[in-house]
Amino acid sequence: MKKSGGIFGFAVFTVLWIMPPCCKLTAGPADSLKTLAAAASADTTAIRLLVETGDHYARLDQHDSALYYYNKALSRVVPEYENRYIPGIYYKLNRLFYKNGNYDISLEYLFKVLLHYDIIRASAHDTAKIETQTALAYGDIGLSYFSMENYLKSKEYFEKGYTIIKKLSQSAQKTDATETLFVFVLNLGSIHVALEEFGKAREYFEVALGLNKQLGKIAYDAVLYNNLGIIFKEEKNYQKAYEYYIKSADIREIIKDTAGLAQVNNNLGNLEFERGNYKIAIDFLQKALNYSRKSKNLKSEMLSADFLSQTYEKTREFDKALEMHKLFKQLHDSILDSEKLHQTARLELQYQYEKLRKEAELQQEIALAKKERKSLIYLIIAGIFLFTVVILYLINRNQRIKMRQVKLVKESLELEQKNLTLEKQNLELELDYRNKELATHVMYLVNKNEFLASITEKLLAIRHMLLPENRTVVQEIIREMKSNIDNTVWNEFEVRFQNVHQDFYQKLGEKYPDLTPNEIKLCAFLRLNMTTKDISSITFQSLKSIQVARARLRKKLGITRDENLVSLLQQLG
Repeated sequence: MKKSGGIFGFAVFTVLWIMPPCCKLTAGPADSLKTLAAAASADTTAIRLLVETGDHYARLDQHDSALYYYNKALSRVVPEYENRYIPGIYYKLNRLFYKNGNYDISLEYLFKVLLHYDIIRASAHDTAKIETQTALAYGDIGLSYFSMENYLKSKEYFEKGYTIIKKLSQSAQKTDATETLFVFVLNLGSIHVALEEFGKAREYFEVALGLNKQLGKIAYDAVLYNNLGIIFKEEKNYQKAYEYYIKSADIREIIKDTAGLAQVNNNLGNLEFERGNYKIAIDFLQKALNYSRKSKNLKSEMLSADFLSQTYEKTREFDKALEMHKLFKQLHDSILDSEKLHQTARLELQYQYEKLRKEAELQQEIALAKKERKSLIYLIIAGIFLFTVVILYLINRNQRIKMRQVKLVKESLELEQKNLTLEKQNLELELDYRNKELATHVMYLVNKNEFLASITEKLLAIRHMLLPENRTVVQEIIREMKSNIDNTVWNEFEVRFQNVHQDFYQKLGEKYPDLTPNEIKLCAFLRLNMTTKDISSITFQSLKSIQVARARLRKKLGITRDENLVSLLQQLG
């Protein structure tokens, strides 16, 4: 007879650490929330009430609401209470996600629990208690890995937990850990069954039987006898398997365990089927079907129907075989629908978890950004203050040194002060400042040339009025002044202009390749928004010549009357 996946009828006990209750409440969730609102200033009370509310929704299988309240409780935990509350809340979240089938998230919370236990262990006086809790956490990790069918990792953590509990039971504290040891031994036997290491599994189950003699819980014996029956059946020792199945069935009859009776009768039916005793197999499987219905266990009932269908085929009772097959299909479809609903609930809970986690991460990022922004503001203010002090000192010093050039120094200092202030804003304002600085420097050179030229002209005008012996002196002065007139204004202007507007000439040449050198010079002056008079002073050309040159340039660039020549050139860079 075929099996429906894995070891038929095999069960694993769940290892649970029951967190000490946060508080005793008799009120329902609505009353709890009212109490919480009234005690919002008391963090410990709020945490206890939120956890209690989460427990209430978890018992009702309203997992999204439970998740909300557990996370609310976590948000209220202040650093001084972290080790007191956080491990317990994480453990509840682990159980919540495990129950919903989100085993990876369940593991995530369990490993967080272990991290907190490591912190607590460093300062704990009662190490036995924290070691016990660590062992139980290992047990839950093993259980999650078992549910994920990662049997080797499951075995690793069950063994870790078992080692700790066994060591504690043998220590000076003489911790009463018999039942915990029993659970770990049973789970390790179950792992070896899953790994098909039946000899090792039987050893663990026999040790578990010895431990249960101390506990005296016959329900545990029933489970162990059933599992031993499975092992002997897998090893083809059908007689031994039969004996252990019957022992399990007798105990379950006594304790009226209908779900367990359905399981063991299915196992007996499966055993007799393989032995070829089809009539006996049908009797056991009919019992299993009835017990499954009494216990409302659809999976067990589906298994019974499937086995009965196959057994009736062997006895050539095809009508009954068809009837059982239809029942099997009906139950199978019903279970699939139920599993689909469970899968939907699992995905919804996972979505809520991801949403809450992202919200928490976003809140942390916002808080960190605010803190960094505040620190940056203080740093900027301090920097500006220090920078201002230094600049003021330099300005004062420059004023004392350059008293003879008050106007120029004043303008330069104003431009420098503006630059120091505006450089914190944007590059466009900086560019504007540099344009002004360039224009100022050019005008300064122009004014100097005009001044020297003016003096020269006046000396030439009065030269004929001087005595012969003085004319020679004046003529020498005129010669020296002419030689000192700065005729390299354009060269210096061009160097400075290219430093400010590096791409202007390149873009101008690419767009208007037919421009003459003089037209290019005129474009540069106009780019700085210089007046016709200023350009005339720099180029030593008349105002009319400059105006004619501008008109020709507009025509060459193809600019209409409505277009602004200066704006066009400024757009080039």
